[in-house]
Amino acid sequence: MHISFSSYFQDPQNGLPLKLTIVRNKGDHIMEGAFSNEFNSYPIIDGIPRFVISKNNYSNSFGFQWGKWPTIQFESENKGKPMEGHTLKMFNIITDSKMCELSEDDIILDIGCGSGRFIDVIKNSFNNKIVGIDYSSAVQVAYNSFKHNPNICIVQADALMLPFKSNIFNAAYSIGVLHHTPNPYKGIQEANRCLKSNGWFGLSVYSKDSYYARPILIKYRKIFKILMPFLSYLPPLLYSYFTIYIIRIISLKVRMFRPFILKYFPYVALADLKWSILDTFDSVTPIHASTHATEEVNNWLDKAGFFKIKQSDWGKTSFIATKVVQKNE
Repeated sequence: MHISFSSYFQDPQNGLPLKLTIVRNKGDHIMEGAFSNEFNSYPIIDGIPRFVISKNNYSNSFGFQWGKWPTIQFESENKGKPMEGHTLKMFNIITDSKMCELSEDDIILDIGCGSGRFIDVIKNSFNNKIVGIDYSSAVQVAYNSFKHNPNICIVQADALMLPFKSNIFNAAYSIGVLHHTPNPYKGIQEANRCLKSNGWFGLSVYSKDSYYARPILIKYRKIFKILMPFLSYLPPLLYSYFTIYIIRIISLKVRMFRPFILKYFPYVALADLKWSILDTFDSVTPIHASTHATEEVNNWLDKAGFFKIKQSDWGKTSFIATKVVQKNE
């Protein structure tokens, strides 16, 4: 963590100020230390502020996932490949290309950064400061990708209890993340709290009529969860490779059986096989994978204190919205 980010934090449990103690640093980069007050202490380990202490949390599958496939979805890794432009297009549509409206002094929050695919998009075109948070151990993967960039800070934190002061970010986004938490609306409230007045928020969650809502997927998630203590991620890995390399080919060659096959062996079919395996694994492993209606998500944003709420063209439950101007600002 670059020391310039140290003033952003507060205690996520009680909102009180935190004092920074530096144990080891490399120039302006803090490698070891802690944020603390009289009630709580949060370590900085390997350059990452850690506000998630428990190793057994509901996002463990994402730590495994991004450790295995760290940069597959990065634009910088897909030049000349079938999925070139996909991540950039997704980001621009969901955020309504509002990055171009920000100045270089504006600060951006990525809520659920994973390995950092959207941070990678931003850093290649803009010089803004970016804070990326993730609940899982994927923060180590993201940190390794951006550790030499002083404008990027990776934090292990809970999207439902952000460790940041109120009214500090000019923009935020959470793309494909909050449906993997126990309470997506709480995540939207936290995003609003941390944004400055007129700050924009890009959001995308699973839709009720999407692939991710299929009953068979819910059953697979339950089965793999039961098997987890005994076989770890081997069953969903085998399922992902099996469906992409075998079931996909069968369904393409024997089209009359395709509806029956996909009913029992759903998978994500993309132009790149590695992306397909990754996204299939992603669809069958999460503990939480809620799906939502358009009106429901719109109401969340309105209730949380956003206005200018606009549905994007990336599915039925993707929006861009602006934080209402606060009277005391």
